[in-house]
Amino acid sequence: MRNKFIPVDNDLNKAIAFANTLDNNNIRNIQRIKQKEFYIPTLDVVTKLQDEGWKISGVAEQRGKNRKITSNYVQLQHPDFAVQNSKGKDEAFTSITLSNSCNGAKPLQMNLGLFRQVCTNGLVAFDRHAESQNIKHIAINARDLDRFINPMNSKVNKLLAEVIEMKHRGLSAEEMRELARQAASLRYRDLSTVNIDDLLTVNRVEDESNDLWTVFNRIQENLTHDVSNMNEDIRINQQLFSLVESFA
Repeated sequence: MRNKFIPVDNDLNKAIAFANTLDNNNIRNIQRIKQKEFYIPTLDVVTKLQDEGWKISGVAEQRGKNRKITSNYVQLQHPDFAVQNSKGKDEAFTSITLSNSCNGAKPLQMNLGLFRQVCTNGLVAFDRHAESQNIKHIAINARDLDRFINPMNSKVNKLLAEVIEMKHRGLSAEEMRELARQAASLRYRDLSTVNIDDLLTVNRVEDESNDLWTVFNRIQENLTHDVSNMNEDIRINQQLFSLVESFA
């Protein structure tokens, strides 16, 4: 996926300007929400994450078939948690992607992952336990958001440890093609229309290695670069990361 988020440089005013549905007044006064008193605005979660050191990197909105905005998204990054390359330079930063329905029909989702800097490729990995961070719009959750926010930083260390293991796991040519084949099935029903080798194409010098982490990034970029639906992109990335973990 090419990055669909509009950069806002950790500025809440910019975030609201580029994604109007983040405005709490907009949500409560305009959107049709069944139980407004229990609706959890995205920015309520954002500000709590900022208190934990997370910074807003970008925002986005998704429109439905009727062209009305149905969901908003916020991507945050933490400057203290990064993946380094062989030269000791940061190549990816941990990210949290928040997705929230504007009418409260679906839970607010908080997905922990990684944002790779080298290709501005968007969301390249998601914690396989992300489903535990689905926050329903109900009274108990609205009153106690901290129980969802507080564990996030500790989860980061586990994710970074997994990446280190992937960097030390070399793949054979047969393993790479099998990983690419299984990855293709996450998006395409008919694999006869897919050239598996295209998913392994090296697009830059940094991606020439055949370790599991690098191969994963090659496949992810080639598989999702033209996915336009945010929810579909998140789904593919979650399932792809789980698949890659099975090869570790």
